Amino acid sequence: MKKSDISWCLLYVLLAVASAVLVISGGFAWVNRTPPYLAGAVQFAVYATAGELLSTRMLEGRWEVNRATLFVAASWGFSGLLVTLAFQVFSTGAQQAMVRGFLPFCGNTIALAFFTSALNNLFFGPIHSGLIRVCVNYADLRFTQGGNPTVRQAVDSVDWGELIDFTLFKTIPFFWIPVNTVTFLLPEDYRIASAAMLSMVFGILMTVLRLKERRDQESAAAL
Repeated sequence: MKKSDISWCLLYVLLAVASAVLVISGGFAWVNRTPPYLAGAVQFAVYATAGELLSTRMLEGRWEVNRATLFVAASWGFSGLLVTLAFQVFSTGAQQAMVRGFLPFCGNTIALAFFTSALNNLFFGPIHSGLIRVCVNYADLRFTQGGNPTVRQAVDSVDWGELIDFTLFKTIPFFWIPVNTVTFLLPEDYRIASAAMLSMVFGILMTVLRLKERRDQESAAAL
């Protein structure tokens, strides 16, 4: 363990304690009511970035905080705005679809949570993952590698086959739909907080994918 690890561990402990206090005291409910978009942005920026920093330390052996980190944190914050809106759209949409007979088990709370999670993850999830992947790669190309990439270059740098396989066929059906079903069983005021905490896991998954892309590119360049 490096000396810097102690300081970072303390920060993660403080984040965990603060999260626990907000859950127990009902603080998350108040935060997510006023104003919801700002709350979603801040929570996603904090938790998802924390996940990316932790996974970088675990995989590469260092804590990496630079301009790329700030850009990615801002990108996660923007994604928090989108998630806040998407949760409202898909929860209301799933409920109306059940009422009108387009989906079965009308009136069943667990079925509603499952359908909301499935629709949200299948329709919004891939777009969200792709947007974050492009933003992270843009930050890597510009701030870490010192280039001046265009949006097209950032898009082209993504291994879309790997991302689709990883997102659509692995994490969405076997992780995100089940865990977000639990999220949609929670009171509405706690759903964004739950999703924000889960974004820490998402941040870790995105970092793993980014490092795999980088190593694949380095291997291809060496051939």
